[in-house]
Amino acid sequence: MQLIVQFYKIMVINYFTNPGSLIMKKKFIKDKCITCKQCMMECSVRHSASGNLYDAFTETPKSHYRLQVSIRKDRPHMTVCQNCAKPKCMASCEYGAITKYEDGNVVIDTKKCVGCWACVEACPFGAITKNAELNFAFNCDDCRGFDTMACVEACKTGALVYTDK
Repeated sequence: MQLIVQFYKIMVINYFTNPGSLIMKKKFIKDKCITCKQCMMECSVRHSASGNLYDAFTETPKSHYRLQVSIRKDRPHMTVCQNCAKPKCMASCEYGAITKYEDGNVVIDTKKCVGCWACVEACPFGAITKNAELNFAFNCDDCRGFDTMACVEACKTGALVYTDK
């Protein structure tokens, strides 16, 4: 609840200081991350058919997280879609399954994806995942269609925060 209030306060301040710009993104602060992976778990639950913790990990097809936190060079690292200005993944997709929205978000439409994996190979950040079970690729969609991002809500250390930058 506290994060939701923080999110809306930032949106209101942003609106009055920069009218017309209500685009909020997540920011990863490495120094605050303890690699608990709660963000990954909540992401998986948010994108599951059931929407609850128990069923998300037992349902078929299995739910998948859309970001990954790991350790690289003794420091926390988050692999997630960078929403590139000129997405190589989108250019590589011959089926029109990838869209770059006005808010900058790059999203794969899993209904249009045919599982050719060209986007997986094209992404320089390794942020696109294969779902071999259902034969489509997917990436972080910043919880498009929801009021908040599950990963930011789940992060208790403040390593993931909302920002307008």
